[in-house]
Amino acid sequence: MRTRWGAHLAGLLAAAGFPLDDGDLARLTGRPVARVRALLPAATTTDLVVHEIAAGAETGDATGRSWELSGAAALARVVRNLHAGPLPDGADADPAVQARALAPFRTALHAAARAAREDWGWSEAPAFTLSPDFPRSMQGRPRERRALIELVTDAARARALDERDPDAARQQLDEATASVAGGARSPGDLVDLARLLVAGSGWDPTGGAVPRRLAPVFALLGDTERAVALAEGVRTEPAIELAYVARAAAQAGDPAAVRLLDEALDRLGDAPRGALLRTAQAVAGTAVFLEADAARRAAASARDLVERAFTDASGPDAVEGLRARQFSSSRDEEWSLAARTLATCAVARARAGLVTATDRTIREVHGVIAEIVDPVRRAVAAADVAARLAEPSGRDAVAAARAVLDEGIAVAAEEALACPDDVIALGEIARLLSGRTLPDGDTPETPVADAERARRAVERALALAAADGTPPPRGLLRDAAALLGLAATVPAALAAVEAVADARHGTPLERRTRARAEAVALADAAAVLSAAGDAAGARSAARGALDAVGRVPAAARARWLAEVATALLDTDVDDVFALGVEAAEAERAGSEGRWDATAPTLLADALLTAPETDPRHDEERARILADAVAALRRAERAAALTALADRAARGDDPERARRLASFALRAAHVVDPVRRERAAAALRASTARHTAGPDGGSASTDALPGSSLDIAAVAAAWRADGYPGRELARFTAAHPAAGRRVRGLIRADLDR
Repeated sequence: MRTRWGAHLAGLLAAAGFPLDDGDLARLTGRPVARVRALLPAATTTDLVVHEIAAGAETGDATGRSWELSGAAALARVVRNLHAGPLPDGADADPAVQARALAPFRTALHAAARAAREDWGWSEAPAFTLSPDFPRSMQGRPRERRALIELVTDAARARALDERDPDAARQQLDEATASVAGGARSPGDLVDLARLLVAGSGWDPTGGAVPRRLAPVFALLGDTERAVALAEGVRTEPAIELAYVARAAAQAGDPAAVRLLDEALDRLGDAPRGALLRTAQAVAGTAVFLEADAARRAAASARDLVERAFTDASGPDAVEGLRARQFSSSRDEEWSLAARTLATCAVARARAGLVTATDRTIREVHGVIAEIVDPVRRAVAAADVAARLAEPSGRDAVAAARAVLDEGIAVAAEEALACPDDVIALGEIARLLSGRTLPDGDTPETPVADAERARRAVERALALAAADGTPPPRGLLRDAAALLGLAATVPAALAAVEAVADARHGTPLERRTRARAEAVALADAAAVLSAAGDAAGARSAARGALDAVGRVPAAARARWLAEVATALLDTDVDDVFALGVEAAEAERAGSEGRWDATAPTLLADALLTAPETDPRHDEERARILADAVAALRRAERAAALTALADRAARGDDPERARRLASFALRAAHVVDPVRRERAAAALRASTARHTAGPDGGSASTDALPGSSLDIAAVAAAWRADGYPGRELARFTAAHPAAGRRVRGLIRADLDR
């Protein structure tokens, strides 16, 4: 590259210090991409490292490349070639000389970023302006601090990055923040740090509503203050959400749960029937985790709410308005919910030693179950009641109360087993009685298994499926393996594979319609056969599952690919696991028609709750989980992210739960209310200590010399909080002009 233009390209690569691709160099030099490729090498040389990049494959070009200098010696040669006339020995390695020689090229890089911000738009910008390497290259250059801050705090650029990777903009901002905080030595450095911290909170539009059941996740994680603040932001009824926060706080052992529960009950006014029943469920769940006296009161309040739901005319179950629509439900669903709530009340009363009250409540439960008209729903509700009566908390009851609970469990379980011949319902009954239902926002604890009755239910379900010649419903084979053992389940898995192979479809529509159930049944059979050591049979069933999904219409295929993947990713056989990865990749690639959040939610939920399997596959599972969560974040599915955060919190993964909860807040366009409250308090405190002086200048009511304030310590405190707050009053007193600038940043953020 001995020509003037070649020296120009070399200068750009040297000034950047990171790879630039052909498109970047073409934009920076104003020359065609083809000429850039023709001049630069196709393979690594002494001076240049050549990287193959994915962009070429996306455009159908197999020669997509980027180039960067190979080291200090190459950089020195570029500087020497750029210099007109001789240079003293060693001068080309002098950082000051290099900076002067490359300054015009750094200016060109910044000009491209400025043009993207002001003229082109970030969607049309050179690739390097969005890369993390560009802001990193500015971090060690004090004169480029302003350009660095403008780049990483640009909201439009952040949105462009988030379309590709939801974490990209935040990571670049965090890196810049760490760089500024680590080198903070002056009041101006703190102003720059404050600008970075405040900017990160203003990227997302505000005005959204907190997703229901997100606030309790924070309470489970021990942050009750934030949970209470978030409960006020739900769009339906804050009092109901506060009751769920109280239950989560009680489960986490926070003594504030009693106060929160009383406040929720005091604030609950007229509400639809469904809302009253949901509140009663939360109150009863809280009672399970309270001490005896508080548990008695809470259980009584829950029962009163159930009674009020069915007798109070002021709470209609279907009226105009959002609250009624959110909590509307069918009559049988309402009676089922009432039965489950009263069962939880019975457990709380048993723990409190109220034997007579426990017996009376269980009798009420059976009366409520009898009100359910549909016999199938009645049987499932009875199984749910049996599972709730068998919650571990009930084992702490006195002997007499525990005997009453055991009798109630037996009656409800036998009533559940009287279910009509319905395969899906029997599978659900087996899952409830087996204790395989995971705790969630509505179920306080995992029930104690009733293995004998669960086996009866699953055996009957398998027999019905075999008699009908239909594939077993989702999860039935895997539940059967857990309850009956692999030896007893393998014949049913083989029969399911044979039933699908022998199926005859009368019309193309029937063939496509049945493909969903067939794909899921084959995937479950593959999981069972894999666990039993039949690798060949598992591989054949897994391949059949993928083939069956291929018959599902493309617009609905993603959901069923996810269903297949959730079963196959639980296996240890490499070939079967690889087919699960293939299904997950096909789901991630998308499908025709409207995008559905169900598919990535299913994948993420399954991977969060999966038992320990072959550690060789952990990295692949983690990647699939990250891809699923990223898809939900890009689509701003706050409700799905909330459910995953709740699952992680109850699965003893607090760090992941915190991340998912923060993702849900961002997807819902909700600014953290606690952070804003603390920022407002810091602003008031600093303003109170800083008043106007007699000459119109600034003075402090508690003035502190600048030397008494440790700038580095303040920077560390602000960065730890994620917002300028702590030490703001002292900083304002010590450095009034800089303090005013920081206060202005905070005030603008609070007023938006």
